[in-house]
Amino acid sequence: MRFDVDMASDQAELFLDVRSFIMECIEKNALSVIERYTDNITSYYCKEYEGGFCYIKTKGDHVHIGWFQGINLKDTGDLLFGNGKILKGQKITTLDKMQKSAIESFIGQTLILSIEKAERKQIKKAIRNK
Repeated sequence: MRFDVDMASDQAELFLDVRSFIMECIEKNALSVIERYTDNITSYYCKEYEGGFCYIKTKGDHVHIGWFQGINLKDTGDLLFGNGKILKGQKITTLDKMQKSAIESFIGQTLILSIEKAERKQIKKAIRNK
């Protein structure tokens, strides 16, 4: 599992700090965190809505956060990078106030997107059942 690789890396302490902060931010919104482990990433979801928030993994001298809805996130700090159609990355070398603020914002925005998606799905279902 990638989690084991991250825990054995030079960035293990930062990885755990980022992991804890992400989980705390999700739980702060009264959501139940689901942490999933694969060979490549550790990812974060909530039980209440479809779709996930992000994944994390160590990379060299930093922790990489991949935001599943990155293309739709407002990034006032210009911290996101990548040319993907949806996914955007965030490089964390220190979990400072600016990075924490950005993570909180990205989680909040992702939650809003997830709620909107769930509501659209319910509306479509209601229309089909008329």
